[in-house]
Amino acid sequence: MNRSTLPLAALLAVVLCVPQNAQAETWTDNSGKFQIEAEFIAVKGQSIVLRKEDGGTLEVPINRLSAESHALAKKLHEASKSLGTPAVSPAPATPSVAPIPAMPITSPNAKLNFKAPVAPAVAPMPAFPENATLQATFDFCRDQLMAGHPEVFWYAIPDDMRQMLDSQELRSTLTDSMKSQKQMTTQIQGLFEKLAEVLVTKKQYVLNTPMLTQAVPPQMMPMVQNGYDPVVGTVYELFMLLFDFNNLDTKTLTQMMDSHGPKLGGHLKGIVAMLPPPILQQGLAQVMIQQSDENNGTVTTPGPEGPETIEMVRYMNRWIPKDMAEEWTANKDNFLAEMKSSLAEAQQGEEVAQASMAAGMMITMVGGILNPMLAANSQAEFDAALMQLMALAPMLGGGGGGDGGFPAGPDGGFPAGPDGGFPAGPDGF
Repeated sequence: MNRSTLPLAALLAVVLCVPQNAQAETWTDNSGKFQIEAEFIAVKGQSIVLRKEDGGTLEVPINRLSAESHALAKKLHEASKSLGTPAVSPAPATPSVAPIPAMPITSPNAKLNFKAPVAPAVAPMPAFPENATLQATFDFCRDQLMAGHPEVFWYAIPDDMRQMLDSQELRSTLTDSMKSQKQMTTQIQGLFEKLAEVLVTKKQYVLNTPMLTQAVPPQMMPMVQNGYDPVVGTVYELFMLLFDFNNLDTKTLTQMMDSHGPKLGGHLKGIVAMLPPPILQQGLAQVMIQQSDENNGTVTTPGPEGPETIEMVRYMNRWIPKDMAEEWTANKDNFLAEMKSSLAEAQQGEEVAQASMAAGMMITMVGGILNPMLAANSQAEFDAALMQLMALAPMLGGGGGGDGGFPAGPDGGFPAGPDGGFPAGPDGF
């Protein structure tokens, strides 16, 4: 299976200029999968700035460079210093106020009005183990999830299930069913873009709003500040994945999982890192794995009403719940036909139209409240707009959505990855 790593992108604050007659060089990353022809422009914090052939610039983290490119960057940086180019130091932070770290960003995208969160890079996921024991399979899924690969659960599905879900016939059927929801899904995507813009560009106001500072104990605020970017990034990337369903006709689910999984996982790692180690250790210690023979076993997990045990069976070299295996085996030949019938039935009736209309009205109302939050130039203005949104919350709780999900509209505003970077792979990186 073709794997790709995250595209190289970065941020930070300090620019050192170099002579304008720099020559294009070949730059590669430490995975050996990406390279680009570009001119060295400057060192910027922990990144280098490159000028691409089209005139655009790209920031690449120094620790993502190959050994050769790292040496080249150091050489060119030293040369720029020898020519007397001064380094510009960032302004010192006010001593009495702890600065809130900046939101990680990608390269600007023409479809967005803000710089979207970019996930920290994660190492490529190893191939899923074949013919492994139930314990080894559990350990692999656990380890890869902690390493930033939620897509490991996609590869835990047996091959014939993944092939069915990746089939052109199924994907075209889903694409056709989503056409009727085109207007709503486009509205949902536009609303989310606006919400993401608020969370990214108004981060300081969000963290300083009395609704948050009065609800969170002062000793917990540093953790809230540190967790802000990973949480926003996780929500952002999750919706990116949902909106990508608009491309189902030309893009397989495997490609989507390979593309969005490591990005989502990179953000999730930041959240997990804030949890006290005992919480994770105690939770994992309560999961009991037992294998009775080559093809049967159980997984017991803690539940609100006591331990819950799931019977597991080996099916096509994968361990899955016994009920799932039996249902799939009995119905897989009729899966497509039944899905088509269910989708056709779900799109009929006045209730669907009424739910779509109600959802559209709610989207319009929320969007109208987000506008003053974006326009706020002071904490007071932002708080006043936020209070309007909170007053609407009870209505949101009772509002019904129509389509049961968020398939993207055709002109969705969220790219699969940065628009500037090392050459993109087929799955959107």
